[in-house]
Amino acid sequence: MKMKIQLSLIFAAGILAGPLLAHAQAGYDYQTIDQPGATFTEVLGINNRGDVVGNGVIFPNTYPFVYEARTGTLTGVAPVAGYVDTAVVGISDNGVLVGSIFDGSVENGLIIDQNGASTVFDHPDAVAFTQARGVNNKGLVSGFYFSSTASTLVGFIYDPKTDSFTDIGDPSSLQTIAHGINSRGEVVGDSFFFNEDDPCPGSNDIVVRRAWLRKKDGSISYFQVNGLHTAARGINDAGSIVGFVNPAFSPPIKGFVVELDDSPCQSIAIADSDLLEFPEFDFLFPEGITNSGVIVGIVNDGNDHGFIATPAKD
Repeated sequence: MKMKIQLSLIFAAGILAGPLLAHAQAGYDYQTIDQPGATFTEVLGINNRGDVVGNGVIFPNTYPFVYEARTGTLTGVAPVAGYVDTAVVGISDNGVLVGSIFDGSVENGLIIDQNGASTVFDHPDAVAFTQARGVNNKGLVSGFYFSSTASTLVGFIYDPKTDSFTDIGDPSSLQTIAHGINSRGEVVGDSFFFNEDDPCPGSNDIVVRRAWLRKKDGSISYFQVNGLHTAARGINDAGSIVGFVNPAFSPPIKGFVVELDDSPCQSIAIADSDLLEFPEFDFLFPEGITNSGVIVGIVNDGNDHGFIATPAKD
């Protein structure tokens, strides 16, 4: 299964990129990214320059990196001094990184600016866990934290300029996870609900997983693809959303690209042949999308590998 970014391993930098394995499928050219010798490699974000961020694991160490797709160059990210572990998850067009750090017991949100200076932050209501997942070109950060009052995961938008948080999450949800954020301040993520609390009734599942889009004005549209458990992960400036679907938390897990209207509850049908699927892998987790439609994420064949999917040329 997909490795959880819960930091508990020691970081070291400077490892070189592994080979790219290329395939073409469903209108995309797919490439894998692996660090040599890594047990896991996860690609979690991309900016419009083609800079990709992720983390590799060579037990017991974890290796955050920025991979420059234009040149095939991988550069290690320096760890934050005084912490056991450092991970990167998102990157803006101007090179600001976000992710988290771990001191052995508490996970904190992390921002690394273009000069390498680090800012560590926590949601004021967090209990031992705050994680940044995305950052836009205005510096707004999306992520989630474990709430001391709600006793569950709650999404947020963080403005470092004012050191202020805007929470995202229906109080009736079992948990809400915020991920990608675009330059318009639109955020995507997903929430779990017991059936009786589902904001969009109609599912027969005991627990319903719905993806959502939060507009800048705070309005939220929930959606599912093909009536399956649906998670949204990335959004570009045109509003194209990537994520993944699976039936009842079981394989196969496939990706999607969708655009929404403004209605609060949306059911989207996509032909199975149009879902994103990497040949020879049963699990595909898209995590980010650029304005030109390049998608990055994770595929799994028993171990995690990063991938880049580039729209195929006619």
